[in-house]
Amino acid sequence: MTQRTRHFMKAITAKNFPRQNSELGRPDGLCGVALIRLIAQVFVFLAVACYAWPALGFQESSTTKNLPGESTPTQSLELDGAKPPIISTTSKKKSPKFDAVVINAFKKTHQGYSSDEVILNAELNDEFIKTCLANLAETEMPQATAFDLNWRLMNLRKAGKLNIKSTRSNRSSVDNVSHVAEIAARMMHDKHSISSDQVMADPARRAEFNEIVQSIDPNVDLYTARKAAFQLRKARRLRPELITRIADWGRVVETHSADSVAKSADLIPAHPGVYIFRDATGYLYIGQSDNLRDRLKSHLDESHNESLANYLGTKKLEQITIEVHSFEPDSQARKTMVRRAYESELIASRNPKFNLQP
Repeated sequence: MTQRTRHFMKAITAKNFPRQNSELGRPDGLCGVALIRLIAQVFVFLAVACYAWPALGFQESSTTKNLPGESTPTQSLELDGAKPPIISTTSKKKSPKFDAVVINAFKKTHQGYSSDEVILNAELNDEFIKTCLANLAETEMPQATAFDLNWRLMNLRKAGKLNIKSTRSNRSSVDNVSHVAEIAARMMHDKHSISSDQVMADPARRAEFNEIVQSIDPNVDLYTARKAAFQLRKARRLRPELITRIADWGRVVETHSADSVAKSADLIPAHPGVYIFRDATGYLYIGQSDNLRDRLKSHLDESHNESLANYLGTKKLEQITIEVHSFEPDSQARKTMVRRAYESELIASRNPKFNLQP
């Protein structure tokens, strides 16, 4: 067994022998559902390894030397879930002079707050970026992007190089928006394969994250949602689903309102894949099918899941979102075993409320 295989097997084993499921009354450790999920994912992994391992996109961890504690935005076998961002930090932007520009700008603009707050707070971040760019111009150094500057600030903090104490904090509660932040953060990862840190460091991606949040719940404060996403990441509640790292056979992720799908089922491809019902309260139900269009039509007519059917019957369909992960008909996702493993992984990490009930 290769090192890669051992790494993957260890990860999915840890993933599938979970904490106690209080709703089902099962104790910690091995249970029937966990065993089925584990077996399915092992079979998928072995099938994929034999079929197209070179095409999976796995790379060994980058050999680039960073500052202690610094992260490099490259894809690796580690579970950071991040592919190279749209804008990468070059070696020139890791020089002592560039670091001094970032640190001095942070000193001038942080107003006593932490570096995380400077990234998350739009006004503080604008001032930080403007000050950095002005300092670069004054020292006749090459200009940098907002992503370069924010990413470097994050990594300098992780490396313990800022040495600037925070004297203020914003302790606003994020509990009421964590479910919205999780959906938006996972949508960004599903679409772009980037981490929450990369989303917040890139103004364009941060704006896209904000749009997703507002589409879920227009009343949510965007700053609070960004802060919630950061806290979820720090609590390791946003780790990417392992199966999505190997099962990207032409995957297309789309979202539609349940109302629009009910009126025009042709919006959904007649392809194999996985579907997710969600609304402003969080994830509702996750399922899989060899024909997404037919399955979703069936759910919206009269779902076989009694809890979901009752919920849909009491809510306006325009308030429900259907997220579709579709695959090409001739891909490995045409196999039921593959789709069930993908579905199980999403259920385990996203905890939809109606998958735990009849």
